[in-house]
Amino acid sequence: MTSGTSDNGSSDSSGTLRVAAAQINTTVGDIDGNARLIESWIGRAQEQGAEIVAFPELTITGYPPEDLVLYDNFIEANIAALKRIAATVGNIVALVGFVDSKDGKLYNAAAVLHEGKVVTTYRKIHLPNYGVFDERRYFTAGNECPVLSIRGVLVGINICEDIWEPIGPSEVQCASGAQIIVNLNSSPFESGKQGHRIDIVTEMSRRNRVYTLYANQVGGQDELVFDGGSMLSGPDGNLIGTAARFEEVLLVADIDVGALEKSRLQHQSHAISPIELDRIGKSKTIEIDTASPTDRPKLPELSIHRLDRLDAVYRALIVGTRDYLKKTGFMKVAIAVSGGIDSAIVTAIAADAIGAENVVGVALPSRYSSEGSISDAEDLCSRLGVELWKIPIEPGHSAFEEMLSEAFEGTEPGLSEENAQARIRGNIMMSIANKFGWLVLTTGNKSEMATGYATLYGDMAGAYAVIKDVPKTLVYELCEHRNKRGPGAPIPRAIIEKPPSAELRPDQLDEDSLPPYDQLDRVIHMYIEKRISPDLIVKKELELGANGASEAIVRRIVRLIDINEYKRLQSPPGVKITGLAFGKDRRLPIASGWQR
Repeated sequence: MTSGTSDNGSSDSSGTLRVAAAQINTTVGDIDGNARLIESWIGRAQEQGAEIVAFPELTITGYPPEDLVLYDNFIEANIAALKRIAATVGNIVALVGFVDSKDGKLYNAAAVLHEGKVVTTYRKIHLPNYGVFDERRYFTAGNECPVLSIRGVLVGINICEDIWEPIGPSEVQCASGAQIIVNLNSSPFESGKQGHRIDIVTEMSRRNRVYTLYANQVGGQDELVFDGGSMLSGPDGNLIGTAARFEEVLLVADIDVGALEKSRLQHQSHAISPIELDRIGKSKTIEIDTASPTDRPKLPELSIHRLDRLDAVYRALIVGTRDYLKKTGFMKVAIAVSGGIDSAIVTAIAADAIGAENVVGVALPSRYSSEGSISDAEDLCSRLGVELWKIPIEPGHSAFEEMLSEAFEGTEPGLSEENAQARIRGNIMMSIANKFGWLVLTTGNKSEMATGYATLYGDMAGAYAVIKDVPKTLVYELCEHRNKRGPGAPIPRAIIEKPPSAELRPDQLDEDSLPPYDQLDRVIHMYIEKRISPDLIVKKELELGANGASEAIVRRIVRLIDINEYKRLQSPPGVKITGLAFGKDRRLPIASGWQR
């Protein structure tokens, strides 16, 4: 899909440059496929009359390539692809992310391509090393800040984290006269992050009196989802326009820099000490001889695309699930549909992501399953158009009990017997997937993953954990949101309103084993995402009065989180939607003597 947007029409003024951000969905490691995608979108930018087109960070390799960059043949293949792409580029300047290599060092880099050649290369200076980012593990920081002169318009190039610093390559480039900054990104989705990105980009534009074109990628990659949101901001710090999120799109705009210089003469970029700028890197200007395209199409006006919180999260879950399947080569999924709210939202997401015809629900009732749970599973799948298989687990459950009867003789039935049912279900689901070449989606939420309210080799068995980073309270919100989206209300009210239960023993409810979910999710958020100490969490909860968790509850939740790290390390990957997800984001020792 492509769309052209602009804040003004076509112009042949030497002070006007038509720029484009190619917001595309690459695949890590698919170097040839990514190269073809880049070439295709360069062509689309040329059709729109763009003079410069920016692609996301590490476009050729896909992001994040992780330890693939440690293999010499991978680096060689990515550089060979860059040369092939360069050979196809004509009268347009293309900025393409790749891994550069020199003297045994690797660089997160952007190549400037024009008229069949690599004109120059920018190497990322600020390398993030927090959260999901491990760039210092692989890359060396650059020290040059090139400025391109395209028909007299000065354009600075940098990459992602470079604009998150208060003094960075943009300041060096603006001090050297840059009128436009182009920033290449692979910035993953987090709920609420787009607003923060806008603040970063517009503030950088304002303090330097410069236009900023921010190009971000879209698509899912393992645990990460990239939501795009490419944008253009103006020198007064205003947001001029954004690209639609979660879609491949071409953001195109005409930038008139003619009136820019007078407003910049005494501005901050000229007031920063040269010594400070030299610490960042050296600037150089590269002249690029290009002609303004003739007969360029007139562009429609730019718009600002906005999504509310729940819509953004739901779209992220769809994209993450869809692309995980697509990029791992699976066409169909199986889901254990219990009649509960977690499996309901996962089934809805899967149907929206890959089509109901590619989703098979499997009901696995036990001796403890209620008739309501079975009928709710049937109702859900009927509304979604998903095929439902029914496989009672009683024969396996009885056989399991018989096999263990001698070993367990003289003991009271307990957790082991309850979890045996979950493990029988896990084996059945994996057997189905193995037989038909499908992929199993698990249905555990973040609240359960945090506290270990899940069974290893049971309900945790599968390949992708769609709502692994979705707290239980948010699961309820997403179900209501999905019903409002329509058509119809696919998730039955009975599923949303009934008390949650694992149904592994008579009359079992989640609240028998876990604190109320509002308290639980609040404590999990503070302890995991905010890294607040238990003592301070207790203080904050007590300040809430009757609505807060007691000290005993807080201590119990923290203890459950701590002792279940071993389970989480054996769980499948899932979509990251919060500021700190289990997986790449959080790395703690299993064997630890630290008392929190």
